[in-house]
Amino acid sequence: MTSAVQGRLTRGLSAKAWGALAVVGLVIAFSLSSTLGKRAETPGVLIAFWRLAMVSVVWNAYLMATGRRVTLRHVRQAFIPGVFLGLNLTAFFTGATHNSVANAALIGSLSPFLIVPIGAWLFRESFDLRALVFALIAFGGVVIVLLNAPPAGDASVRGNVLGMTAMVLWTGYVVSIRAFRRDTDVATFMAALCPIATVAVLPLAIANGGMFGMSATGWTYTLILTFVTGVAAHGLMVFAQRTIQIGTIGISQVIQPALAVLWSFLLLGERLRPLQALGITIVMAGLFAFLVLNQRGGRARRVTEPGDAPSVPIPFAAAGTEVLPDPREAMVRQPEPP
Repeated sequence: MTSAVQGRLTRGLSAKAWGALAVVGLVIAFSLSSTLGKRAETPGVLIAFWRLAMVSVVWNAYLMATGRRVTLRHVRQAFIPGVFLGLNLTAFFTGATHNSVANAALIGSLSPFLIVPIGAWLFRESFDLRALVFALIAFGGVVIVLLNAPPAGDASVRGNVLGMTAMVLWTGYVVSIRAFRRDTDVATFMAALCPIATVAVLPLAIANGGMFGMSATGWTYTLILTFVTGVAAHGLMVFAQRTIQIGTIGISQVIQPALAVLWSFLLLGERLRPLQALGITIVMAGLFAFLVLNQRGGRARRVTEPGDAPSVPIPFAAAGTEVLPDPREAMVRQPEPP
């Protein structure tokens, strides 16, 4: 083997390794969303508003630094996804402040069970009906977790309802991105989308009151959320997609609920009942099998039906995380959490 070939191989392996590290980083970053939101000790709508406002500034500053700008066409493309995102983050952070991290993370993890069949229906993406069995198993695990929350814990009916609302809004966000983004690059789309999402949340933030009266703790954790999930996690997602298959990234994110529970234990002192731990295990196993089965089905279809448009399985993402797919790929399945 020549030294030139060896050099190319080394560079390839190095790029793959960096991609794998990026996946690890983005999974950890997204899994922190619920815990950081609770640590902020601030109304969820204010966290959502200021996080979006700060991320808007960062993405637009980056775009200007690279000599690009948002046009009216980009605004039209990002309008509906932006409204969905703003409302999603509001519901997610408000729900997280009225719920246990375990419940919030588990509810958010259900989004692929809506996104995958919708993708098959609207965009002719591959969908294996056998995966529905594992979806039902995972839903059973969620029921176990929700019904066995400690009576004196943070879990509440209000928090669960807001979590489900956030999950449905996240589904609308991902589907609308798939429908409207087209060929716009990630940075430009985010620079157009985040201000729209900020404006969508503004009336709710004004109605809540105290927009400029957040405590030092609230500002600190909102700033941390801005850079940990709004900037770093999405930058790592884009970087990882250069060398790591998007389906692999999605499956790796199945561990986010378990990590979220770990952070809640370490940083918030939340506890789990044994039955809740069992429920989390069932949900993760069901979701993993659901995604793997669909991924294999997508590969089989590409082999047996070469004339069809390429189809990529939809990875997992917790509610609240703005994962943006390439237009040549299937929808991403984020959260984000945020």
